[in-house]
This record gives sequence, C-alpha cells and structure tokens, in this order.
Amino acid sequence: MTGANILLAIEAMSELDEMALTAREQGYSLRVLAEDARYYGETFAEVVEFPTRDDTELENYVRENLSSIAQVFSVTDTWGVIASKLRDRFGFHQFGDTAKLEFFRDKQAVENELIARGFASPSEASQSGPKIMKLRSGTGKIGVHLVESEAAISEVVLNSGHSGPEFVVQDFYFGPAYSAEVWRDTEREIFFGVTNRILSEPPFFTEKVKSFPWVPDSNWERGVKDWVFGLLRALDYTLGQAHVEFIETTEGFRLVEINARMAGAMITPGILRTTNFNPYAMAVNQALGVAPCSETSREIQGGFSHVSIYADRTGTIRNIRGIDTLARFPGSPQWFPSRGQGDIISELGTYKSRIGNVAAIGETASIAQDRAISASQAIKVEIAED
Repeated sequence: MTGANILLAIEAMSELDEMALTAREQGYSLRVLAEDARYYGETFAEVVEFPTRDDTELENYVRENLSSIAQVFSVTDTWGVIASKLRDRFGFHQFGDTAKLEFFRDKQAVENELIARGFASPSEASQSGPKIMKLRSGTGKIGVHLVESEAAISEVVLNSGHSGPEFVVQDFYFGPAYSAEVWRDTEREIFFGVTNRILSEPPFFTEKVKSFPWVPDSNWERGVKDWVFGLLRALDYTLGQAHVEFIETTEGFRLVEINARMAGAMITPGILRTTNFNPYAMAVNQALGVAPCSETSREIQGGFSHVSIYADRTGTIRNIRGIDTLARFPGSPQWFPSRGQGDIISELGTYKSRIGNVAAIGETASIAQDRAISASQAIKVEIAED
C-alpha cells in the first residue's frame, strides 16, 4: 500500500478539525464516511456522504480505495467493531481487538463477566421492581425501557421488532447518574475526569445537562477513579478510550454500561477545553501506531457544561429563536446545532430528537453548569405538526 495517505474514519463524534490536524501532522489526510455529512458542520476534514450502516458497501469501498487508504478506524462503538473487522480483513495495523470490541458491545456478556468476578450481583437477585430493559448492543439511549413486571417485559419485546434474547434486563438503580471518561491501553491508564449527567424523568432517560470535570481532585473523584480502573482491569480492557456510565447508590457505585469509544455529545470537547489532554489527537495517534500522548498526569483548566435542547413534539422545525441572545449571558455560551429549520422530527425520547446544545464555561464545572442552564432558557424551538 505504498503511497497510501488516507486515514479513513467511519463516522465520528465531534471536533473533526482536531482529528484532521493531528492526521496532517503525522503526514496523513483525514477522510470521514458519514451517513449525514451535515451532522459534522463546517470542517476542513474531507467528509464523504456514504451508507455507513451497510457493511457490504463499506467493505467494497475499502477494497476499491485500498491503494490510497493507510488505516481504518472509528471513535464510535457502533462503527468501532466494523472498522476493526475491516482492519482484520484487509491487513491494516490492528491497534485494537475485534473480539474484545464485540464483547464490550454486549451488555449482557459484560454483566455476566462482572458477576463471575464478584463485581456485580445478578439482577434476578432483586425481585422488586422496577427494572431497566435495553438492547444488549444498543447505544445512544435508544430502546431503553423502564419495566415493572414480566408482562411489561413481554410487551416491550412484542412491540420492538427484536427477540427476547436481544435484550438485557437489569436492576433500576436509585441515584444520580455520572460517567467516567478514561483511557486504558496495555501501557497506560489515564483518568480524564467525571461527567455529571442530569437525565430526564423516566421513561425516556434523555441526557439534559452534562458538566465536566465534576469535583476534580476530591476524595469522591478518587473513589470513582479507583472503582472504574478496578472494573477495567478485571475485564482486561485495553482498547484506549472508554466512556463508563454509572449510578451512585446508597450501596456505592453501580455500573450502567461500559462503552468502548470516545465520550459522545459534547463531553469530549469539554475534556479538550478543560484539561491538558486531547482525546481526538490520542485516537488518531493510536490508529496510526503512534504513542497516544507523552504524559499521563492531568491538569485542570476550568469547567465546561452543556444543556441539550430536545423537541417536545414530532413534526417539522419551523424556527429556532434566541441564539443571538446567548451573548448577553455569562460563560461565553455558544449554540451547537444538531438540527435546523426544515428538519423533520420523527421520534421523541432519544438523541434523534435533539435540536442542539447550549455550552458554557466557568471556573468550575458547577459554575459552568449554572451558566449553561440559564442561557439555554433563551432558546425557543417552534415545530409545526405534520
């Protein structure tokens, strides 16, 4: 593959320019295959609209462009497995492990392993409700249900288009939600910090507010760090970036799920802005076989928060007002759109109904959170019912 200089990403998360810049510094050009190129906005990375959910088309694309592609990767969990299989198939540098990626995509398999190692208890041990029911390989809070009985579980399966074994049923944990953002490979453990995640009321579990880094350098954060790396060591997680969602209960921290990917929404931009780490550069360097970073000690440089604005009805977006008003609020708030005028909202309760995010900064994450919440109230979305 002499002369191959394309670093091919199958979808991404955010901040394409950061990844493109690192690729350029290493002598490569970033090309992103995207189901919806508009999602990534203005960028100097090359974005190619492509049916990324068609595995056969992806394989054909790589085969047809093999002479120019140096590496294939993805910072997502959905396409991370696919990218790894393509590396295996075409002999690219394999920096991951396809079997491990498939394992961490399977929430039931992860739970079973943690139970076997004494890090978790079987959900059946608790006979009282409610329970959380979700797809074993799901992501993005899609297909998550709050169920109170066996009859409700059967009804979800009947209406889902999936079979019973495709779901995992877990205890519902009472307590605040967080996620730990970390990196772990065979040589290093890096703790970026904790994201405070305020969710909507059940049954949707959409993420309303996220703030980072939450109470850094506190005893509480050190407890999270020890707990998370204990889990990852027990599971031999060495895939790089991990987004570990958990609940703090009266009995301690309880795992929701481990995602073998970059943190989504605007959490990773928050890491970039408030610490001395660049997860985008780390992902590109890892894919290219370069040391992800030169240091592992964290330095905090302020706080970051964002509020997600969701549609409250289905239909066509007619207008988004209040963006110009954001400049009047403290914290340098910014609007990051996910949807625009004329877009159609076809479902509620998932990331697909997100209109956009209002982000703000502050001396701490909690100050940034106050500012983001206040500024977000200026945004008004008008949706015409179809």
